[in-house]
Amino acid sequence: MLARIRVRVPDRPGSLGRVASAIGTASGDIAGVEVLDSEAGQALDDVVVRVRDTPHLQRVLDALALVPGVSVEGVHSPEPPSAAHADLQLVAQVLARPARALQTLVDGAPAALGVDWAAIVQDPGDGPVAPVLSLSTGAPERLPGVPGAFRLRPLTLELPDGSTQQAALVPLDGCPLGLLVARAGLAVHTSELWRLGQLAAVVGPSLAVGSPA
Repeated sequence: MLARIRVRVPDRPGSLGRVASAIGTASGDIAGVEVLDSEAGQALDDVVVRVRDTPHLQRVLDALALVPGVSVEGVHSPEPPSAAHADLQLVAQVLARPARALQTLVDGAPAALGVDWAAIVQDPGDGPVAPVLSLSTGAPERLPGVPGAFRLRPLTLELPDGSTQQAALVPLDGCPLGLLVARAGLAVHTSELWRLGQLAAVVGPSLAVGSPA
């Protein structure tokens, strides 16, 4: 299985090497690294690690906890997208079949965007919450309407069972709909939010035809 581990490390030579060494000591296999940002002498990286199972993942986290100056900011599992440019592949699939574009988007978003589930929501206008129109596999059985401004933003969802998940609301350009994506354990970073906004700008106009008014 793959797990995305978000780590904060000192922004100096050798820091990421010490992270890689700790992961290797715990018999984890690094499948990819993404640098999210770097400021004030600290770097924030997402490290995708291949592990055998949940106990093995915990051993990797325990090894990272022993590295001086390194802190684990969050973990997302099950696996994030493993294919390169999975978000671009999703865009191509949405545009290729306009008649079922919305369903393709909501069904394909979890695997392509590294989230646990997705939903299509409608712009509430002057209403208090954005109604949920469609859900992907893996979504909670009961999901309340999304409160707050209908704009590109990260948010924390409070689910009916009392748990919380980290999410992002992504209005689709040119139509009164939005894509809601959510996952457990890992906040939506600014760089991810920017990419989601770019995706919405590309697919939104093609979804405008036939969308709810």
